[in-house]
Amino acid sequence: MSLHKDIFSTMERLKSANKDFAIATIIVVKGSSSGKEGDKAVFDKNGKRVLGWIGGGCVENRVSQTVLEALVDGKTKIIDVNLDSDEMELGIPCGGIMTVFVEPQKQTPVLLVRGMGRVVESIVELCQLLNFKIIVQTPEEENNNVKGANKIITEPLDLDDIDETIDYFILATHHRDDHKQTLAAIDAGIPYVAVVASKKKADIILEFLKENKVTKSDLIRFHSPAGLDLKAKSPEEIALSIISEIVMINNGGTGKKMSV
Repeated sequence: MSLHKDIFSTMERLKSANKDFAIATIIVVKGSSSGKEGDKAVFDKNGKRVLGWIGGGCVENRVSQTVLEALVDGKTKIIDVNLDSDEMELGIPCGGIMTVFVEPQKQTPVLLVRGMGRVVESIVELCQLLNFKIIVQTPEEENNNVKGANKIITEPLDLDDIDETIDYFILATHHRDDHKQTLAAIDAGIPYVAVVASKKKADIILEFLKENKVTKSDLIRFHSPAGLDLKAKSPEEIALSIISEIVMINNGGTGKKMSV
């Protein structure tokens, strides 16, 4: 029980640090095995055991490979480890078969919204429902309007100064340097960079990016006007169209209607 408490504490620490990890649990043992049903271990993003016990090195090596696979596709895995093998890489034969359940714990996606207004507020509200980690960079007087954010930044920090790995960046500032902020986000390698803008402004920013040698493959990450074509009118609808685009891209969707 004490060991499991330590495992749960380790899991909580990794979650708080927003790190990828996986939990491996022995669910069935047939025959002889050093690991017993219910034994658990935590593995990090590199497939290395952090804490816990599921058997000897032969089991760890096999589970480690499965952990890496699970963290790539985000899906749970169930594997059988044959402990009766004569292969040297599996160590000393134990004579049993062990079934292990591997559960990946992926990082929470991090969204940075820079700006203010009802569109930004609506984006925060929607992303709360989707369990994003939300960072809002906004003037100090806007603090009370984005209380649902995990972190609020009121200083004019550059992207390099924000100690987070940003997955999604939405610019809703309508400043004269929006084109430069967009270029900085593209150069930082952020997978999704969106600007809330008119078609005219979006075209101006796109031309600026091309002039600054942004490649075609990198331009795929630029989205402006931001969002899917929902013919959105209200700030809430605009926010919905942007978040819908993020979900579509993240899930490999098409954006087309599902009915015939």
